Amino acid sequence: MTNEIKKEIDIDDIHAQAICRGIGERLRDDLERSHQPAPQKLHELWRRLPELDRERSPSIVPPVVGGF
Repeated sequence: MTNEIKKEIDIDDIHAQAICRGIGERLRDDLERSHQPAPQKLHELWRRLPELDRERSPSIVPPVVGGF
């Protein structure tokens, strides 16, 4: 069994943000229960999130050539 994703999933911004929030909430809950400080690398990534949110992601949709 491989870890490859067989299908691409098109998720709009609203749903992608909701998924990210859900992952963040679960991570925060898990870290609070573990009573251990988060690793330094994770703190660095958290500090970068606002910067990364401002970046425009490249489109994964290929351009339409010649119209429909």
